[in-house]
Amino acid sequence: MFSKKNNKIQILEPFSERYTLFIDSNMMAANVTMNSKTRMRWEFTVHRVAEDYLEISLLQLENTLIESDNPMIQDISSMSQAFGKMYSELHLIIDHEGKVLEVLNMDLILDKWGIAKKEMEKAIEHSPEAKEILILNDEIFKDKEKVKLAIGANDFLNLYFPYAYGKSLPYSNGDIVTNNFLNSNTLQWKTKVNSKEIDNATGGVYKVEVLAKPHGILTRSWHQKAYKNFEKVLDIKKLEANIVKASNYTIAIATGRLLEVSSTNEEVADKEKLYTKMRYIMKADHKDADIAKKSPEFTKKLEKTKRDGKMSFLIDDM
Repeated sequence: MFSKKNNKIQILEPFSERYTLFIDSNMMAANVTMNSKTRMRWEFTVHRVAEDYLEISLLQLENTLIESDNPMIQDISSMSQAFGKMYSELHLIIDHEGKVLEVLNMDLILDKWGIAKKEMEKAIEHSPEAKEILILNDEIFKDKEKVKLAIGANDFLNLYFPYAYGKSLPYSNGDIVTNNFLNSNTLQWKTKVNSKEIDNATGGVYKVEVLAKPHGILTRSWHQKAYKNFEKVLDIKKLEANIVKASNYTIAIATGRLLEVSSTNEEVADKEKLYTKMRYIMKADHKDADIAKKSPEFTKKLEKTKRDGKMSFLIDDM
């Protein structure tokens, strides 16, 4: 729903939908290339819609590495899939911006970790490098608040909610601080989010556009810290990183259900030797179902046109 009073997009009613996400990753780090394509699928159910929160379930149906050109990626993917099983069944209370407020099936998640931990303890004897991972995750699963934060970093939730939902649109934000995409230094972002409504003969959608870039100029010292590990193969003093995040959302006006999102994360420090480019495309299985439901605004326009005796097929022009 899009409220004319506060210009906020929100999910309006319970629904269940399956989504497919494709992730294309292209990375060059000095002489090491890592290119891959991954397919993930989820079943997302909104059980209840309240004024301040949503009750949802999220089931991961698939996490498949389709292509890769580096054995390291396969190892990372296998480990990711193993840990992903802990969070493959989620029953949550979230706010309308997607923030996790409560984990309703916390006991199940902790029980899954107990089983996985025993399996990993057996493997440590032959794989000492797994010990640090075991210790790190054991610390997380001892603290329910840390588990909640880990769940909040879920790929699906992070792609679905953060920019388009529950905020007054349009808006700009210069306060977000995260790591850069190469995860080597912190970065303050300047984010701009715009939206527009598009009506057609079957209903309407919101188009939400997101553009995020570093807030201000990246200094020499920032580059020095971010790319220090590559100083033997690159002249860091000459680097001028280009970092950008761009996303586009298509959301049904009638229900607030996400139909499709595409997002690109790029960090290019050197066009030939040091960069990472991530492309995400997620679509609902029944992408056109909600568009056919007429939004209140669309229905009013259609009824007025009929009363005035000026029926037109150019609904976009009304």
